[in-house]
Amino acid sequence: MKIKGGLLAGLALLAGATLTHADQVTHEEVSRAIELAVEFLRAEQREDGSWPYQTPEHVQGSAALAVLALSEAGVPEDDPAIQRGINYFLEEPVTEIYNAACIAMALASVNPARHIRHIARMRDFLVSAQNARGMWSYRRGDPLRVVGDNSNTQFAMLGLQAAISVGLSVDEDALRQAERHYESSQNTDGGWGYRPGDPTRGSMTAAGVASLYILGSSLYVHGEECGEYQHDTRIAAAMGWLERNYSVRTHPQGPDGWVYYWLYALERVGVLSGLRTIGGNDWYLDGSRFIVDTQNEDGSWMAGRDRVPNTCLAVLFLAKGNAPVLINKLMHSGEWNADMHDAQNLSAYVSQLFGQNLSWQVVSLDDSVETLMSAPILYITGHRWPELSPEESARLHAYIERGGFIFAEACCGREEFDEGFRLFMRDAFPDRSLERLESTHGVYRSWFRLTDATPQLEGIHAGCRTPIIYSARDLSCAWERNRPSEEREEFEFGANIAAYATGRERLQPRLEQRASQEITPLVPAAPGAFTFAQAMYSGQWNPHPGSGPKLLRFLNEEAGLPVAAEQVNIPLTDPNLHNYPFLYMTGLHGFVLTEPETTALADYLQRGGVLFADAAGGQEAFDGSFRAMLRDVLDDSRLEEIPPDSPIYDMAFDVRRVTYTAAVREQSPHLEVFTLYGAKVNGRWAVIYSPYDIGCALDGFSAYGIRGLVTDDAFRAATNIVLYSLTY
Repeated sequence: MKIKGGLLAGLALLAGATLTHADQVTHEEVSRAIELAVEFLRAEQREDGSWPYQTPEHVQGSAALAVLALSEAGVPEDDPAIQRGINYFLEEPVTEIYNAACIAMALASVNPARHIRHIARMRDFLVSAQNARGMWSYRRGDPLRVVGDNSNTQFAMLGLQAAISVGLSVDEDALRQAERHYESSQNTDGGWGYRPGDPTRGSMTAAGVASLYILGSSLYVHGEECGEYQHDTRIAAAMGWLERNYSVRTHPQGPDGWVYYWLYALERVGVLSGLRTIGGNDWYLDGSRFIVDTQNEDGSWMAGRDRVPNTCLAVLFLAKGNAPVLINKLMHSGEWNADMHDAQNLSAYVSQLFGQNLSWQVVSLDDSVETLMSAPILYITGHRWPELSPEESARLHAYIERGGFIFAEACCGREEFDEGFRLFMRDAFPDRSLERLESTHGVYRSWFRLTDATPQLEGIHAGCRTPIIYSARDLSCAWERNRPSEEREEFEFGANIAAYATGRERLQPRLEQRASQEITPLVPAAPGAFTFAQAMYSGQWNPHPGSGPKLLRFLNEEAGLPVAAEQVNIPLTDPNLHNYPFLYMTGLHGFVLTEPETTALADYLQRGGVLFADAAGGQEAFDGSFRAMLRDVLDDSRLEEIPPDSPIYDMAFDVRRVTYTAAVREQSPHLEVFTLYGAKVNGRWAVIYSPYDIGCALDGFSAYGIRGLVTDDAFRAATNIVLYSLTY
């Protein structure tokens, strides 16, 4: 058997369902639940560093599980609770499989580099404790438990995965023995029980699926031959059982007292497979809702001596499942999953560089644009480009226009993918061309300096960013092999693509990413509501077309300002220009206004209009042209600094200090002060200008190389400017 290849066709439905939840759990609810649980775990820790547990021989593992939960909840390594816990579980020799596995996971989470020797020792213990059936029991060589059980086997596999994740090798024979166990003991309904031959349980079935994914990522990474994988019928059958028996409120066909143990196993399946939904259900949204609703007032879950382990398992579900999603990998009609672990391994590599635990998930073109937008990268790969319906093509086009980013790659350098991708680009974006990205492009320097590297990336440009980047050369096979030190260039390109798409900004948790894409239509306001008008001129006047609509929504929802449902794009020479007291102007390149445009803009400002302008992307070419234009419009007037005591800086928000994008921080690490420039007409600031980008940020662009404000501060600054223009 090969634990590879994409899931069977029936499982394709699992990732593509669109859900509506009347009572979706929020990030704030999850964060509060985790905070309460951390307080509970702190209070329950004993003076010796341990935590209470129902079986004395597993107190060591209970302490490790608590440390793991605290670490994943964001408690720092130097916290006394974590330090006391580590000291406790490392004091005594390890004799139990559960203890060794939990210790390996805890140390890998807290600080793998510092504890690598201890993790290696746990790995060696687990390998030596495996029995002849490929399973694990409670302790090494236990004569009373020769058969072993799938619960201890699950924890052993998770412990070995922790060792693998920090760069340690694991004996291949041990992994193959475990694989043979799962093959030979799977029930005819697709699931597994507590022991071979026992009735199927949800927790043991989820544990089997997660273990097979772990084994697949270690045993079936191809060498020189690319993508020659078989469908894994074992995983497909088990996932079918989980789909048919899906529940987050009860333990499917198992004791309800183990519901949090079941949910932890389910979370492992979701994260390792990348599946966003199981049986059409968003497992994280559903499970988090149940967990938050069932938390005790003291921050724990369940009752009695099981409260500590159940609390740890609940926290692990909430925290690990809410990790920010870096990559949405697109499932399509082509061989989209030839490299099954590429996105998983790249996300793990980028996580180490960025200092933030990042995840990935599978999406499909049946998903909404909002779902596609829930991660900064939509990753499309395969041996051939998919045959897209008109609706699917329109969805991809809408995704890009909405501010999305696509990284496409011809897996194994296959011509079938390359030809199909180029044809799609020509049809979908006839007004733009796929061009080779020059060595000065931000993607070559967003993290590593790769200006002399061999892959020739191509892209389609749109305004102040490149929303589509393409590699005709294979990168994913190296990500699949997961040997960053040996195939450094491919991983560095992956990191640079991630850094470019994210702008090197810290990503929001999964629930926040999802919520930020939910849009409700604006209700048309009464006559006299604020209208966002943007100047059209003889130049590239509209590099980020989504900025106006998104600012209107923010003004309405956050500032309570009645707004028009749509923005107005208006030529400077339009006789109705004076109907709009606020006018926005931006651009990427140098420009020169015509004489009629110059005259019309001068008249607009003299008659009380306010012009707000910014240099899109922070481009110097626009900055120079704008300053020159202003001298023509206002009789040789020059921009001057708007002083910090001006009300413009605190109309609704205090923006005297802001956060700038990574490109600005690299050049000016200590820059925090926000300075606007302006020109007065009749004693008021009629022109308000920022040489740093605001508009691209309003449109949601965070591509590396943009010199401007981060998104949150851009909205606050723009709101102040609008309110000033309506007040003074």
